[in-house]
Amino acid sequence: MMLSVLPQTFVTVVETGSITRAAEDMNLAKSAVSQNLKRLETQLDVKLAVRTTRRLSLTPAGKRYYQKCKELIALSRLAQTEMEAFGARPSGPITITAPHALIATVIAPAIALVRRQFPHLTPQVIADDKRLDLVAEGIDVSLTVGDLPDSSLKARRVGALRDVLCVAPELLDAAPSADDPAFMEWAQSLPYIAHVREPENLEHILQSQEGGNPIRLCFKTSFRSNTVEAIAALAREGLGVALLPDIGVVEDLRAKRLVPLFSKHTLEPTPVYALHAYEKLQPGSVRATIKAIETILASAVAWR
Repeated sequence: MMLSVLPQTFVTVVETGSITRAAEDMNLAKSAVSQNLKRLETQLDVKLAVRTTRRLSLTPAGKRYYQKCKELIALSRLAQTEMEAFGARPSGPITITAPHALIATVIAPAIALVRRQFPHLTPQVIADDKRLDLVAEGIDVSLTVGDLPDSSLKARRVGALRDVLCVAPELLDAAPSADDPAFMEWAQSLPYIAHVREPENLEHILQSQEGGNPIRLCFKTSFRSNTVEAIAALAREGLGVALLPDIGVVEDLRAKRLVPLFSKHTLEPTPVYALHAYEKLQPGSVRATIKAIETILASAVAWR
């Protein structure tokens, strides 16, 4: 399913941004790359790009054609990687995506574990809090936190995270005693630092660690960010309360740069899933990576 030379030339030009860089990547003369583009446009009978001395801009048809070619490349790679399941020792590229907060704490140590077993694997990591299209982006394994959307992807639960409502310790200096009924009202009056996926008005239910009644908290968003790291940074500055995964801010919690808003109540764990797009022929590299992620999550040291 590999692309022929003309579409491959077009994809390389688009992704490198110029005919000169594409020629270098493909080890071709610039004139050959330029002629390939002209021949492709002649074959398709459509203008794909407008080329000047300084830049290349895709036409609407060119953007559509590029996306389709990119999907074909991803499908071709998927088919090639599936062949590992017939007995080949895992090697070559494997692409993994995960939220920013789990790269250092889960993905990096998992990759180190896999590479010790299979040193010829060449992992590529994409840190993104959005849920990406695995097939279109050529992704082998996606680590996803929380409920799964309906899809044809294969999912395996590999662990769980426990979110913590965190604040900078100096915010608690002006708080009523935790045993005072006024503490609940005070806590809910704090500015809330939300992830972009959280709603403007939200509710958290915390379970008692001592067998008491759960507590229900309502917050109104004051700040937003798209990464856990940015949310944690805002919280460390004393700008409000934030819901953060303990594994993502474990060092802040240990060093008391952040502290739990409620020390005797916790939220229910949030499931973590490993997703992939392979059918029955799951490659060995994918199986080994998912197993390593599961191992790292199981052995993660709690901050308490």
